[in-house]
Amino acid sequence: MRSSPWIFALFGALAAQGEAPRTNWFGDPFFKISDAIAGCPEPLGPFVTEEEALGQSHHRNERGMRCYLEKRCRLSNSFAYDKDIAARIRNDAPRIAPRNSTLWILVQGRRAWAYGCVDTNYRRGTLERALRKVPEVEVAIEQVRVGPREATPYRLR
Repeated sequence: MRSSPWIFALFGALAAQGEAPRTNWFGDPFFKISDAIAGCPEPLGPFVTEEEALGQSHHRNERGMRCYLEKRCRLSNSFAYDKDIAARIRNDAPRIAPRNSTLWILVQGRRAWAYGCVDTNYRRGTLERALRKVPEVEVAIEQVRVGPREATPYRLR
């Protein structure tokens, strides 16, 4: 028995409807700081389903307050720093981003992630060191694809 093409189209549409929408539920700063490498895949960043957001909410609340209680933060929640950190990174983008790169930044609870693509001359750890120099950044993490043949090391949007 041959299957009709419309059955495959219907199955694809139903499968797509089953995926829960992803949103930046917590309003975490997520932005692009460079755009020199065409076709670099966009990272998933802070976009999560409602169910994932509910699962993260307890951890985020505890982690945010712990910083203050341990006297490592002057503000009452580590996530309260994120907008200022993001503004500093945007202002320093020419210094932070390697010349031939396409990069996105995510800031969550004084942690800064760099996602994206860099050319083959890139030295691993460069982005982490640059982000650690930004005032109030506690932890910096880079997840970048070096060159066009390397696998993408982050989840895609």
